[in-house]
Amino acid sequence: MKRVVGVIAGVLVAAMGLIWTLQGLNSTLAPQSFMTGSPLWVVLGLVTIGLGITVAVWSWRRSPR
Repeated sequence: MKRVVGVIAGVLVAAMGLIWTLQGLNSTLAPQSFMTGSPLWVVLGLVTIGLGITVAVWSWRRSPR
């Protein structure tokens, strides 16, 4: 059960990072906000995507208990 929760949490964090990255890139897919067009949010979004994927993969590879 903990494994599934970790994978879901990692995917949600990666999705949040994707939204931040899109806003930083001034994408029309994301709503306009103070983050729109800011390179800081592109970097933070990419780091967050990486962390989310890391958590998901680590959780998936954990041995079930």
